[in-house]
Amino acid sequence: MSEPISLNEAAEQLGVHYMTAYRYVRTGRLAAHKDGGQWRVETKDLTAFLSEPMGAIPRGELLPGLIEERLLAGDENGTYQLIENAMASGAGPEEAYLDLIAPAMTEVGMRWSRGEVSIADEHVASSTALRVISRLGPRVSSRGRTKGIIVLATVANDFHYLPTALLRDLLRFRGFDVQDLGANTPAQSIVDRARTVPDLLAIGLSATLPDQEELIRDTISLLSREVAVPVVVGGSAFTDDQHILSLGECMPSTSAHQALEIFDAIHAERRATSR
Repeated sequence: MSEPISLNEAAEQLGVHYMTAYRYVRTGRLAAHKDGGQWRVETKDLTAFLSEPMGAIPRGELLPGLIEERLLAGDENGTYQLIENAMASGAGPEEAYLDLIAPAMTEVGMRWSRGEVSIADEHVASSTALRVISRLGPRVSSRGRTKGIIVLATVANDFHYLPTALLRDLLRFRGFDVQDLGANTPAQSIVDRARTVPDLLAIGLSATLPDQEELIRDTISLLSREVAVPVVVGGSAFTDDQHILSLGECMPSTSAHQALEIFDAIHAERRATSR
């Protein structure tokens, strides 16, 4: 008889984030028990979970693959329905964005870099993903008092608007008010907008192109001089935290998960210092 595995290991086998697996346990869809304070999953229960009908659960890497193909086909309704099914089966907004949409678009980008799809295909997938996100947006909005205002932007000459659109909705779901300036935003325009925002909490700066280090460095420098709030920098242009830090005074983020935690920490520190 196989030994039970940890919930982290179960999440890896399912191809989902740990919190997604925990939600399955919490809602009773995945059987698990606690052993020494840690959740453990029996192999037979994991097998039973994986045998559920495809339409009922987000099944590891398979569902992002289906979403990827629907995005490349420009099938907005088909993509939305796949995500809708996953959310109806227990996936939360963060899982829908970070475990389904983001991996699908990452693979589209990788396929383009390998020459398997054209730039036109990549543009179709990106525009379809953006339309799907616009439909999901009202479902991830948070009511109640805002945690503060964050300005998001993508650096100049970078026309990839999807990363900030994804992060915008996730931050709103966590209770932040977000002003997304979108793609190809000159540094001075970010400064000008930030100066008009009352009680600005932070700025989030995205960059996806690897050959713009001088421009990114100049942008970070200007923001650091002109705006007295933390600047969180991330995107696929960077290899790791040290790469980002080498470009200027900022808070580095190499994933959307990390960015969300950083903004939450900034908010917590603001609250602590204002008491």
